[in-house]
Amino acid sequence: MNGNEFHERLDGFYAAGDAPGAYAFLCETRFAAVAAGDRAMLLTVDNALIGHCRENVIFDEVEGYYREALECIEALGLHGSQAEATTFLNTATAYCIMGRTEESEALYDAAEALYRRLLPPGDPYMAAIRNNRGLLLRAQGRQAEAYAAFSGSRAILAECAGDVAAERAATLLNLVSVCPDLEEAKAYLAEAMEYYHTPDGQQDIHRFTAMAAAAELALRGGDAQGAGAGFEAAADAWERSGGARQRLRILLGNAEHCYAQSGDTAALSRVRRRKEEIAP
Repeated sequence: MNGNEFHERLDGFYAAGDAPGAYAFLCETRFAAVAAGDRAMLLTVDNALIGHCRENVIFDEVEGYYREALECIEALGLHGSQAEATTFLNTATAYCIMGRTEESEALYDAAEALYRRLLPPGDPYMAAIRNNRGLLLRAQGRQAEAYAAFSGSRAILAECAGDVAAERAATLLNLVSVCPDLEEAKAYLAEAMEYYHTPDGQQDIHRFTAMAAAAELALRGGDAQGAGAGFEAAADAWERSGGARQRLRILLGNAEHCYAQSGDTAALSRVRRRKEEIAP
């Protein structure tokens, strides 16, 4: 199996909403690559596993895959390559979500230095650097700087000739999360939803983020009832996809908060019971 075949099979699991199947496939392919001594395939799989574990809250495995990826880069003589830069960027994003902000920042710096040396200024990977750096700034509470980073990413993607619809939509969702103006945030979300309503968008893992973002904007606009329904719908969709139980609990907790604020006791009891059935 080559890299293209690997990604096609992996994408098939995600398109079917089968996160557990994707994880099993990733682990199986990793074990086969280790047994065969195929360092190139192992590097590809380790990066995919870092991304999967990041999105599905399997945080305790991330560092092991990162260290193994570094060993592959060393063995393959890929220091200073785009493969190394991508590994740094991928792990930096995972560490940011995990709260390891200092390590995340160092890896973003390393990735950006490599990408600036290897790529032209308008390359989509440069947009990814700005986008992901914005995630770190947001995690640090530096909202205005995060907004500037996400805006910079959007500007780069606007000039890209290739198909960057998924990247553009994800960037718009990031802008929604830090935009101080509610109407402007709604406009960003509406633009992003144009992609998430397409067949490709319906298979994109960020569609759940889009649903949660819509609920957050409803709450910001004073519609606690609508926000509760939105978070509950996002939780339902996430559960159907087989996504991580921890994230399901968070979505239900958000719905619980909104229903409590709206005074809908029946809905509050319903989501509270669901949340309590999920281990913290």
